[in-house]
Amino acid sequence: MIMKRTSIFSAAMALAVAAVLAVAPALSAEPPTPRSDGLDCSPRNSLPPGAVRPPVGAPQADAPERGRPRELPSWGRAPVTPKAPPSTAGPAPSAPPSADGDAAAGGKAVPPPASAGKPAKAGAETAQKKAEPEDTPAQRRRSLDDLYAHLASIESAHSSAPLVLAIERLWLYTGSDTIDVLMERVLKAVGEGKLDLATKLSDAIVEMAPRFAEGWNRRALVAYLRNDYAEALSSLHRALALEPNHFKALDGVAQIMRETGEKKAALDAYRKLLDVHPYWSGASEAVDELKREIEGQGI
Repeated sequence: MIMKRTSIFSAAMALAVAAVLAVAPALSAEPPTPRSDGLDCSPRNSLPPGAVRPPVGAPQADAPERGRPRELPSWGRAPVTPKAPPSTAGPAPSAPPSADGDAAAGGKAVPPPASAGKPAKAGAETAQKKAEPEDTPAQRRRSLDDLYAHLASIESAHSSAPLVLAIERLWLYTGSDTIDVLMERVLKAVGEGKLDLATKLSDAIVEMAPRFAEGWNRRALVAYLRNDYAEALSSLHRALALEPNHFKALDGVAQIMRETGEKKAALDAYRKLLDVHPYWSGASEAVDELKREIEGQGI
């Protein structure tokens, strides 16, 4: 009796297994039922062999590429426009100690004697005028030449920073509040992508101050961002005619020459740049790359 029941149970199990095996191919071929909430429930490893899944948030391969504005080049960046020329005079002499020590210590100002008023003040102003160098174009020219000489002989990139800052401050000084404002507005317009406005502003600058080298450099920047390389080069050459050691203008010429395939002209410009600023960022590497491209690997 027991053996008969075992045989019946084994036969039933065999029939069940056969039924499952018969239905399995149909189940595996049936596509998954989509969810009502729109979520993808397919397994994440269901990619073709060798395919790599893009990271989350990456653009699709067939998505149209959006145009991006050209980045501001290194030679187009400038420090804040100074409102006064850099002073070459030493620190102002400290005031003489107060005759009333207790009152000075208490923070109260002690008025000078009446007899020492105006004559002493007039004498101090006269002495200060004699001690301070007169701010003239010739004086700024001498200061620039001295700074260029120091810059050409530096031994590290770190030591160039204060020299570059002082040179750029002298480049930017015009003595005209109007031009200072226009220079700042050009960069503001560029940052906002308003290149038509930036063009009008930079044109106004060089019309008002045609001998202002930094104005031509700023105008070249706007033309470069508009992809007008001919106008950019023309403005850069005007800047260099006024300021032959303008290392930013030299960098601009070198970059444009390289982008337009004029490798020899780019190499010459980079070499001139390194003569003025031996540690200008990227210049040495550019010279090495251009030399290999022009003159061959055996150099």
